[in-house]
Amino acid sequence: MTGTIRRRPTMRDVAEHSGVSVQTVSNLVNNRLRQMSEVTRLRIEEAMAELGYHPNLTARGLRSARTATIGFLLLDEGARYLADPMTDQVIAGVGDVARDRGYSVLIHAGRPGPPDSGLLKPVLESRVDGALLFLSGPREQRAWYPARAAELHVPVVLLEEPRGGGAATMSVRADNRAGARRLAEHLIERGHRRIAFIAAHQPWPMLEQRHRGYHDALAAADIAVDRELELFEGTWDTAVAATMVDRLLSMPDPPTAIMGGNDLLAIGAMRQARARGLRVPQDLAVTGFNDFAFAEFVEPPLTTVHVPGYEMGCEAAQLLIDHLDGVAIKRRHVMLPVELRIRGSA
Repeated sequence: MTGTIRRRPTMRDVAEHSGVSVQTVSNLVNNRLRQMSEVTRLRIEEAMAELGYHPNLTARGLRSARTATIGFLLLDEGARYLADPMTDQVIAGVGDVARDRGYSVLIHAGRPGPPDSGLLKPVLESRVDGALLFLSGPREQRAWYPARAAELHVPVVLLEEPRGGGAATMSVRADNRAGARRLAEHLIERGHRRIAFIAAHQPWPMLEQRHRGYHDALAAADIAVDRELELFEGTWDTAVAATMVDRLLSMPDPPTAIMGGNDLLAIGAMRQARARGLRVPQDLAVTGFNDFAFAEFVEPPLTTVHVPGYEMGCEAAQLLIDHLDGVAIKRRHVMLPVELRIRGSA
């Protein structure tokens, strides 16, 4: 077939232009690629581009009840939630996989609080085939969302949440508890016994696991938990960290080390320590969590735990899309390892 097609090109036009069957073109359009060679896929895609062919997603949705869209549903009280470095990494991983698998991503957010079906609006309106849930708030409130999705027979993947939520639920998380334990053990090995833990006030599943890991290390070293050294206030903000550090360092017996719930709080802690004339790490050791891009470039470089946020997003999207495409799933619950990065701050 040669020449320019002036009417809207069809799937049959693409098949004739690329020298394959209409069924083969349909397989690509509907993301059934397991038995298609790379050469064939590229030839069809080139024909689609040359002809200006775009699948009629509305019609396809009516026939198959599929949207080729996955939802990224987020509960975060922060006004700039999409600018959070960890959320950014996770969404990047989700987006890369979705793009390669022929899916779109719909991002929809709400604020933590009493369960609100508003977060599930894309699910209720059948605008997504499945969803990734990245939730903050008390555990019992977080649990409502995957349970409701299960009632609607919509598959979901929980991010950073221990497994649960019914048969339709899958999960991907990092081993935050083990990472926090190794971080606290590193401080204990260097002689610290007054170790503070600071974090945002809103419960996050990964924060709960980090707090448990901190307690695990204290218990193993026979160090009693001092609740006055544990502060959960504000949001993930360096200014909030400064306020918490001021309170800790004003104690009659102040901590000699501070574990930040993430790297942003750790940076705030180091800045406030220097403002009070303290040296890091000589007078106060400081650690973070996540290993954001800036962590190794601050002064001193930040001791932290590397969390594979991008890889979590990739794994979660692969898991959900495999489920939607009928691919056999070997593991419904995935936990990725973390790495301790020892640098100059502790």
